[in-house]
Amino acid sequence: MSETSDRALLDLIRRRGPLTVCELAAAVGVTGTAVRNRLARLLGAGLVERKTRQDGRGRPKHTYEASVEAHKRLGQNYADLAVALWEEMMGTVEDRKLRRAIFQRITVRLAEMYRTQVGGDGWEGRLTQLSGLLQVRGVEAEVAPGGDGLPPFLRQHSCPYYELAELDRAICGLERKMFEKVLGRGLRLSQCRLDGGRSCDFEAKPTAPAVLALGPPPSGFAPLSYEDDVNRV
Repeated sequence: MSETSDRALLDLIRRRGPLTVCELAAAVGVTGTAVRNRLARLLGAGLVERKTRQDGRGRPKHTYEASVEAHKRLGQNYADLAVALWEEMMGTVEDRKLRRAIFQRITVRLAEMYRTQVGGDGWEGRLTQLSGLLQVRGVEAEVAPGGDGLPPFLRQHSCPYYELAELDRAICGLERKMFEKVLGRGLRLSQCRLDGGRSCDFEAKPTAPAVLALGPPPSGFAPLSYEDDVNRV
């Protein structure tokens, strides 16, 4: 049972819950330990609730059922609404500064949905937490090992904004900025499904070299701005 089965386990709990760990393990054909690992992620994301059930005189059993939040999220598709809102914002808001401000606020709001559930100092640990949160939201993601001594990175096999991204590549920049706020480190989109890649890979940018502390930037130096990444916003 891989992390991609979190959604399947949640669907099972939603349809047939409340269920115990043993009942879940029997239903999906895996070990109790595997079920507990996935339940831990679902509990952490607020999608599953644990309750106590007393059967006769024996020890009480813990059962798991879908939370109100899970019922709100599952089965909902806002793609059409999102596309319409994006087109209206990009097509009718002529003030470039205002569009940029809206873009930044959207990025912050999206980041807040994940940031409180991603913590710790370890890079790989934060990636793993973010990957798990994406999984329970139906986005197939994993932590992939970096090559040649590079740190691991986030690999998305499915895009949560595919229709929007096809319409406007600025959404890719928005997602990257959101992940940066969640993970606390600059990222680059080294591969994208829209360019024919098999996945969207978000790799950590190298940390700033020590030479940056030697003095101010040379005359005429211009730092990268939002427009360098999402020039239509």
